[in-house]
Amino acid sequence: MLGRTAATPVNGHSANNNPNQLALPVNLPPGQQSEASIVHQHIQEISNKRISTLDYLRKAHEGRVYWFNTLLFDKSDLARMPYFDSRRLARRATNHLFLGLSLPSVIDVGSCTPLEFLRSLNILLSEYDAFQQLHAEHGSASSSLSRARLPQMFRRSAPGSKVRRTSNAAEVGYPHDGGDGGGANGTHNNSETTAGSTLGGGGGGGGGNGAAAGSAAATASAISLAASETELLPGEEYTHLLTPSIPFEPDYFETFATLCDVLIDTYQRLLTLVPTPRECAGNGVAELFTKADGKLRKIIIQGTVKEFEDASRQGVKTEVANVAKVVLGGLIST
Repeated sequence: MLGRTAATPVNGHSANNNPNQLALPVNLPPGQQSEASIVHQHIQEISNKRISTLDYLRKAHEGRVYWFNTLLFDKSDLARMPYFDSRRLARRATNHLFLGLSLPSVIDVGSCTPLEFLRSLNILLSEYDAFQQLHAEHGSASSSLSRARLPQMFRRSAPGSKVRRTSNAAEVGYPHDGGDGGGANGTHNNSETTAGSTLGGGGGGGGGNGAAAGSAAATASAISLAASETELLPGEEYTHLLTPSIPFEPDYFETFATLCDVLIDTYQRLLTLVPTPRECAGNGVAELFTKADGKLRKIIIQGTVKEFEDASRQGVKTEVANVAKVVLGGLIST
């Protein structure tokens, strides 16, 4: 009878699977109770703060709110920011898309306990951070490994060479009807196939024409940007991060808004996994949450907030200067 009373289900999951968790509701010392309450309160406060911040950033990107009651940024204003040049936006949108595609697997699969959820989330964020360093927005990376290998990603493959990709989505849309026996080249990558079909076909049959191939590669450079830069380097493997090859450049603003929604769902999922302090007691939840939240703040929030702060500060200076001209002009004229 006592064992049945103690084995109270937590969030629909029986506590019999974890003997340590079985004793928490009954035999938790007062000191651990207060510590668990502090951790639970900390998770609740930080998660709600992050949810509000992400929602605010999403609205700011959509031009729906004034940035801290100072300036209203629309897409044209954002496009004029020095941080938002086209190439950086394309790279950043692709990175955000990969993170947004990978998060649902962590949220919905294998996250029956807070510990499992936070472990998977930390692994995913570590992989995403490593991917960003190897595939940087500026076309260069900080690590020596990426500096040595990243330039090879932008070279056209030699005739007969094979390109390693995470997934060949473009091969599904473009049948190999004459590309496999295409003249002297024999084997060609997906970007050349896309370029050949864009220029009226014949990309596979004209393998011996170097000038035509160069023109095709130049025409398809914008289309194949995302696909060419998401090729993984030798030995670059991920457990939770999905990096499919995409045949288009995702829109940055739509991708960022969707990523904010997914991150909000991530924090909300965590809140549902820790409804009471006993789920936060003595099992490493506090440490894992601090690490995951720090990575999310570093990867997503800090950079975006800094860009908006710099732009709003410059915009306010410009507005004040314009007002000063009007006021001083009136005083001088009188």
